[in-house]
Amino acid sequence: MLASESFLDSAQLRDSVVTKASMLGYTPRSARGAKANVAITITPSGTPASITVDKDTQFTSTVNGTSYTFCTSNSHTIVPSGSPVTYTASGVELTQGIPLTFKYTVNTSNTEQKFILPNANTDTDTLSVTIQESATDTNTSVYTLASDITTVNSTSNVYFMSEYTGGQFRVEFGDGILGRKPVTGNIVLLKSLVTEGSDVNGANSFSAAGSVGGFTEVSVATSNAALGGADKETIEGIKFNAPKTFETQNRAVTTDDYKKIVEAEVSGLDSVTVWGGQDHSTPQFGKVYISAKPTGATALSAGQKTLISSAVSTYNMVAITPTVVDPDIVDLIFSTTIKFDSRLTSKSSGIIADQVIDTIQSYKTDTLLKFGSIFRYSTLSTLIDKTETSILNNLTTLTAKKGIIPSTTTADSYTIYFNNKIYNPSTTYEGAVTSTAFSFTDPAGITYSTCYLDDMNGIMRIYYDSGGTKVIIESEAGTVDYITGTVILTSFKPNSYVGSSLSFTFTPAQNDLIPVRNQLFEIANTNITITMQDDAGTGTVTTSSSVTGATSSITVGTANGSTTTYW
Repeated sequence: MLASESFLDSAQLRDSVVTKASMLGYTPRSARGAKANVAITITPSGTPASITVDKDTQFTSTVNGTSYTFCTSNSHTIVPSGSPVTYTASGVELTQGIPLTFKYTVNTSNTEQKFILPNANTDTDTLSVTIQESATDTNTSVYTLASDITTVNSTSNVYFMSEYTGGQFRVEFGDGILGRKPVTGNIVLLKSLVTEGSDVNGANSFSAAGSVGGFTEVSVATSNAALGGADKETIEGIKFNAPKTFETQNRAVTTDDYKKIVEAEVSGLDSVTVWGGQDHSTPQFGKVYISAKPTGATALSAGQKTLISSAVSTYNMVAITPTVVDPDIVDLIFSTTIKFDSRLTSKSSGIIADQVIDTIQSYKTDTLLKFGSIFRYSTLSTLIDKTETSILNNLTTLTAKKGIIPSTTTADSYTIYFNNKIYNPSTTYEGAVTSTAFSFTDPAGITYSTCYLDDMNGIMRIYYDSGGTKVIIESEAGTVDYITGTVILTSFKPNSYVGSSLSFTFTPAQNDLIPVRNQLFEIANTNITITMQDDAGTGTVTTSSSVTGATSSITVGTANGSTTTYW
């Protein structure tokens, strides 16, 4: 055991892992409180010149039946505006946690004295450290976390932080050479939030826990639901991050440096990817692109983008411009026929279909939600076959979908990157790329209410359907490169389109799909269709399951032609 605990890779006890990580200059991440953005409106009885909302003013929110405390991250001064007069503060950040303050009186003769944050779920991001001169002298000095010791001298008001035993954090001060040294009688005040971590992500309804700025008539409107809450770093996380953070040596030069800095300093992210501007879809020299998938979402909030930019700004080289972008989501669409033998199971076809859907979703969660994760058709097909003992085999067809938001006022060009080969068996094959419906006016001024885009021989066309016949109204609307998987629309201006975006469906040339840069493959229940075929000797029973949201409709047809629909 002694030998095992002596090395970072083999250590099992948290205290051992933390000690070895500290030798690499690494401090484990504490728990992080979820953050939300709200607008606070106060309705006072009179018309004061201003209202001050203090830092750590408390609000409450309920998640899954449990009430949690949130606090304002900063103070805000609200002045009246509008007619009738209102007092509204927009962009107020709330952080989940209960504020606690711990007070220590310095005794330099006690060599064992330690300044501990005793709660294991302390959010060290919210920690403020001040030192009061004495019990009779209330003058205080604010201390900051030392991040670069080359700038620290004997009079610097800095503190150092490390994880202590049992997951608690310890605050240390200078020795009079590297940082100011406290003297006997000084009072150390440690104030921070104690948080519930990831349990509070998603909180989206807030109310004042008491008076706000001295007033009780308060309404709260949510701008962004709470995100970014995280539990303290696990032993496995420390083992993984400590050596990689050490490699960066407090600078961001390579893309790996940026990736490690973001992973270490920004919580609430499932996966991070970074690439240089020279590797961008359109080369942008002098830039570095950072993309991240947030926990429980597919797009970064404005606050998360700001956190990522701030995290790398300290280490960034002056000549390089970091740019934070959202993940590039590609939706996968499955049509799966399941052949099963009803004699081998007591489960209904509908239950088996639901289990297959769960298998597909588990594959997505376990495999696809990390940047660089390849979709492998044979792996998923094998998992589907193993879902239930009565399943004999499956036939799954795959398409993919991406969307754009085109302008309806100006004719613009658009590039859609699928980044995988598109199916094109011959020069006469059409429809490997198709769009959803939109309204369009042709060059002659004729407006068609329901049009579509599709391809043939590398050319994108606009058409409408007339009694099952495709009528082309724009023969050259753009191009498609089947090898690179790139679609370019030129001077395209729809009048309107169906839904929140104009979607394009691609037929891949091969079933395995490889993501490029910040691409992620998503599988929504609405994009899964399951058809069940019973191969029992008594005849074929066909079950078609089309999932919409949380509701499944199963239609069972029997040999005599009767059908029954179950919900």
